Amino acid sequence: MKLKWASRIAALSLGVLFCSVSPLQALAQDQAPQEPSSRELWPWLKEGKISFDARFRFEGFERDGAPFTAPAYAPTLRLALGYETPAYRGFSVFAQGGAVLVTGPADYSVPLLPSQNRPNLPTILDPKSLELTQGYLKWTHSIPDKKLTFTIGRQELTLNDGRFLNISVWRQVHGSFDAARFDAEMPLHFSFTYAFINRFYRQDGFNATDGQQPMHTHMWNLVWRKPDEIRIALYGLLVDFRGPAQFGMSTQTYGLRATGPYRFNNEWSLVYTAEYAKQKNYGTNPNRVDANYYLGEVGPAWRGFTFKGGYALLGGRSVTDKLTTPLAPPFNGWTDLFFNDPSGAGGNGLEARYLNASGPIRFLDGALATVIFYDYHSDNLRIHYGRELDSAMAYKVKRVSNKWEIGWRFGRYWSDRLFSNAIRTSVYTSFTL
Repeated sequence: MKLKWASRIAALSLGVLFCSVSPLQALAQDQAPQEPSSRELWPWLKEGKISFDARFRFEGFERDGAPFTAPAYAPTLRLALGYETPAYRGFSVFAQGGAVLVTGPADYSVPLLPSQNRPNLPTILDPKSLELTQGYLKWTHSIPDKKLTFTIGRQELTLNDGRFLNISVWRQVHGSFDAARFDAEMPLHFSFTYAFINRFYRQDGFNATDGQQPMHTHMWNLVWRKPDEIRIALYGLLVDFRGPAQFGMSTQTYGLRATGPYRFNNEWSLVYTAEYAKQKNYGTNPNRVDANYYLGEVGPAWRGFTFKGGYALLGGRSVTDKLTTPLAPPFNGWTDLFFNDPSGAGGNGLEARYLNASGPIRFLDGALATVIFYDYHSDNLRIHYGRELDSAMAYKVKRVSNKWEIGWRFGRYWSDRLFSNAIRTSVYTSFTL
């Protein structure tokens, strides 16, 4: 009897629903976009976007002292091909595959990849690889003064400047995340991003022992901008690893970041950054963590030239009580020696003071040069780790194509109390479509 009455109520509800459709709504339904037929599918797919990039790089890395018996060198070629479908009712699909090939005689170490582990050689994280680098479904919806985007699948993610969460565009395997991400552009110059991350594919390749790190991680970022003056970000990153080897890096980080530039006119501006973050243990971490992060940068910019001084502090009191950034590539120096917040030589944590100068080379149109000098100390017990000088040049060959670039990068580390003297240099050429 109850089922009989339920069926009558359902039929009556459907009748009311259909009768409530206005003529305008019916017309809108008639004019709604139809799915492309098989005859129309190929022309529709041709409206999609193809992306391609190729980069050959020869990198050498030499370190003094044991256990290193010889310099490492790696000639590698990165190839990446992607395709994004046209949007249909706001939905689109993107897929990208990538391969890294060793193109000649090579001798280098990828420590956590058993087939390429050479303990007596310095590390160059460019493993041989063939994988799906990105693959996601995206939905976009725009309304006045607002834009909503939802992305689910394997994708590249960045939080602000990338100190706590980022991919590595310098390494041949960039890294990616299995994640669900929501972006909202809102009125009054606000925007908001939230992401739930289920897995991190690291730069040493998916088949390394740490190459596919499972996690339940939450990231959010609320941003307010005033164009040509300031950008303020309030953010949180809650990292909860599911693999026992990474339990000690499960942390919660909350921070506030303000950055410029502040433009005085078309030629002059002030570049600046001020950031503070607090990090504590979270989730599966068995250790107590209570670490601070400070960043400050300031300097003038003129006609593309920038000169700034910077100070970064990654707090550390012990081997387990220190700031960690497991979802980001190296940040302090191009030798990559400070891949992690260090503990050693009697000190913990990292204090980095640096000067950075960059700008175009006037007599070589399309060239950009950068020079950075670092001075490294520990946070706790004030130990002087060493110094580093980095330099680089990138040149877009505009006479041929803006998509073709050649470049060079060099890093030299002088050890005082931590690590050993090191030289790392690379030459490369790349083409991006």
